[in-house]
Amino acid sequence: MRGIKLTDQEIQKLLQEGRNYKRLYRELKPKFDRLKADNKQLRELVALQQAQLDKQAIQIAELQAMVFGKKKNKQTPTGGTPVAPEPRQSRTRASYRRPIPPASAITTEVAVPLPRACSCGGSFDPASVTAHERYVEDIPLPELTPEYQAKRITRYHIERGICLACGKATSAQDLGGQAVTLGPNVRLLVTHLIASVGLSYSQVVNLLLSLYGLTVSGGELARILQKQHQKWLPAYNQLKADIRAAPVVHGDETPWPIQEIQGAGYAWNICDAESTKVCFAFEQSRGATYAKDLFGQNTDQPFAGIRITDDYAAYRSEYLPGQQQLCWAHLYRSIRDLRHNANLPEEQLPYVVQWHEAFAAIYQDLRLYLAEPYDEVVRNAQSHELWQRTEALARQPAPTGTGKGTDCEPNKLTKLKAQLLRAGKDRLFVCLPKDTPCDNNRAERDLRQLVLKRKRSFGSKTKRGATALATVLSLCTTTWRSHPTGYFRALDLLG
Repeated sequence: MRGIKLTDQEIQKLLQEGRNYKRLYRELKPKFDRLKADNKQLRELVALQQAQLDKQAIQIAELQAMVFGKKKNKQTPTGGTPVAPEPRQSRTRASYRRPIPPASAITTEVAVPLPRACSCGGSFDPASVTAHERYVEDIPLPELTPEYQAKRITRYHIERGICLACGKATSAQDLGGQAVTLGPNVRLLVTHLIASVGLSYSQVVNLLLSLYGLTVSGGELARILQKQHQKWLPAYNQLKADIRAAPVVHGDETPWPIQEIQGAGYAWNICDAESTKVCFAFEQSRGATYAKDLFGQNTDQPFAGIRITDDYAAYRSEYLPGQQQLCWAHLYRSIRDLRHNANLPEEQLPYVVQWHEAFAAIYQDLRLYLAEPYDEVVRNAQSHELWQRTEALARQPAPTGTGKGTDCEPNKLTKLKAQLLRAGKDRLFVCLPKDTPCDNNRAERDLRQLVLKRKRSFGSKTKRGATALATVLSLCTTTWRSHPTGYFRALDLLG
């Protein structure tokens, strides 16, 4: 095909267009570069803001769960794949009835014979008469029970004389400062209701008035706790020393507002992993100084065993002696709550689910190993194997996301990975070779009653009252668990 020949005029026109394009390129190129840089900067800003929104959405869901409660999910014991609920077993007719009390519990027996004649005037056939037993369980009430002594008042006639030799006034019984005082049984009951049952002062006042006709004030209740605190202080110090001497203990803390210090304050507890002993302490803050005091670091006999706690910095080895076992329940709840967070972005969900299932499998194997008979060699091998799996999981990189250009790993999971690597084998798997629990559920259960009491009474008014509450709460809780029968007798023997 022969080429097309252009005229000089057409060639000049094309050259002019080329010069115009070249001039426009020189003018538009800087604008294009600036727009390209601005676009890149805006994309980075959008990605950063989106990541922040995702993080805030997860935090909002966590706050909603704290305020409104969590939705119950039918899960496996480790929170893995949901399972179908087990078929509900049908109840027998006997399960709906109160059990028959033992013969030793019968206090009164009443015979109810047949009437002499029927209502119609006829007699009964002796061969048709049968005997049946029925029971009635009841409690005495001041207004409805005859001869019920809800309040016992004892009057003492105390003689007092002055010694002719020394001039000192003497009596066989201390006259005290008040003419009328509350007896030891009332003081023990008040201490039990406030400490063990967790009632507020107003609830105790109303209960004593309605059941016993006994009128007391909030100030009297506070004085009762102070007297019991002074009386039981040696037993409290001995309880604390016994727990510090235990080989394995649990420790935890929770907010406990003290009005005298503008609502600040924390309740700490330490408990023996192998007994029912538990000791509480109410302090001004959550500082490491109070953790040291609780574990007796500055005493003659500080705790030197294994402490099972969460990963709060005050419990770490740089502050406290001995070994630390991190609570696996805390670690597992972090990934479980993230897995079921309703605001988790869709592109992050697959990786979070996969990571959660792998971590749940490690946790379940750990609990299975602890349930097996103890063998030191086997436990050391199991500890090494679980740590290798945990380390590999913590170092596992997240897949690159699509769409937003971000990694498919939420910030909370990134922090959990770093926490596992920072803890290491020595803080994650001490429980296996040492045969200790792997979670801190015992300390959390001990604090549960205090959390419920906080909702009723809103904490303590003064530091002095909080100190007294710590003493009576520690001894009442420990005594209640070790002496469920004969509880008040055991309390009375404390001092």
